[in-house]
Amino acid sequence: MSEIMFSDLGLSRDILSSVKACGYDSPTEVQSRTIPFLLSGRDILATAQTGGGKTASFVLPILHKLSGDSKSVPASRAHGRGDRRQARPRALIIAPTRELAEQIHTSVVTYGRHSRVNATVVFGGASKHIQARELSRQPDLLIATPGRLLDFIQDSAIDLSDVRYLVLDEADRMLDMGFLPDVRRISDMTAQDRQTVLFSATMPAEIERLAARIQKNPERVQCQSGDLTVRGIEQSVLFVESTSKITLLKKLIEDRGMFRVLVFTRTKHKAARLAKMLTKEGVKSDSIHGDRTQSQRKRALEGFRSGKVHVLTATDVAARGLDVDDISHVINLEMPAVAEAETYVHRIGRTGRAGAAGSAISLCSPEEVPSLRAVEKLTGVRISVDSDHPYHVDPPAERNGGGSAARGRQRNGAGRPGPQQGRSARNSRPNGRRRSSTSTSRGRA
Repeated sequence: MSEIMFSDLGLSRDILSSVKACGYDSPTEVQSRTIPFLLSGRDILATAQTGGGKTASFVLPILHKLSGDSKSVPASRAHGRGDRRQARPRALIIAPTRELAEQIHTSVVTYGRHSRVNATVVFGGASKHIQARELSRQPDLLIATPGRLLDFIQDSAIDLSDVRYLVLDEADRMLDMGFLPDVRRISDMTAQDRQTVLFSATMPAEIERLAARIQKNPERVQCQSGDLTVRGIEQSVLFVESTSKITLLKKLIEDRGMFRVLVFTRTKHKAARLAKMLTKEGVKSDSIHGDRTQSQRKRALEGFRSGKVHVLTATDVAARGLDVDDISHVINLEMPAVAEAETYVHRIGRTGRAGAAGSAISLCSPEEVPSLRAVEKLTGVRISVDSDHPYHVDPPAERNGGGSAARGRQRNGAGRPGPQQGRSARNSRPNGRRRSSTSTSRGRA
């Protein structure tokens, strides 16, 4: 069976030209399975993990449709209804975080370079005045976070009645952040005959109910690359008392020559304090968390991407939607809570992207062992124990059971594949086989 190419999906010549310019020919699973349905006008309810190429799977067909509809005039405009000062987009993409919204906008600009589609992004934490000025340019496509979108609607700066294409990205993350009531309000303001696309890494009951409310007979797509997967990432856990974690972290960074490290903490305060402590110790560090302004987040990310910052400390705001190439290591300074084991997968998915090697290290105190076991149960992988450090302590399970961490490591192996493993990769551009003869890696949109 021959490989599917982007040129087989029915996309316009201009869109294909933009994709080709990025060096990609073949789509990912989620792209090849959803783009034809989206081009045909079907609603889509898709399960796809961050990093599976989903961004391009909805951006490309929306650009195709908006370009084809460019000569048509919405009824409200044709009959002179509404306030001409209001932005009246024809397509709306809702994202849970400002980082993801910005990345989607970047993808739109990249793949829409040969089209006349005008796109704007709005989100909290940035100048509302500047965003209002962009909205006055009457964008065809709007990318937004729910809170800032509703602010502009309340200010009568946006009218959604012309929206014919609605995308909800990372719906389960919106559920976690309490955005579903806002999403329902927003969807009620759009056109009744719209096409609705919903992407979610998981499909809890609340998301199923939302889909039933806002979609019409959706095509259900469940991608293998959308399962909770950790394949291709070397995982290890270091048992250590909480009081020794920061000392051990600094030692690991220095002794193992880590060059681009993402460190996750549970709280904003700890992320900020850790970055300052590491910088004082001579490790170039910065932080990203909910209390930082958009300009501060952007500066931290730019420094991390460029290599000026070697360690980026973060809360789980960066667990999804953060697209930085060549992150060598993800380190969990603290394990996610037992009830949030899934967050572990999103965290470590920031490394090992686009087929590159990646390493995930968890510093686990004895009291965090239940969180570790919850992660192992979720992923189906027994994480190997690394006791080759001066701060090793036996976790309670090994103490009580009479076994040793070393025997556990020998018995369980180093991240032996479990039943739910699969590749995690990039989510900021279409992936496919590069045409270059020197590389056969696949990127992700």
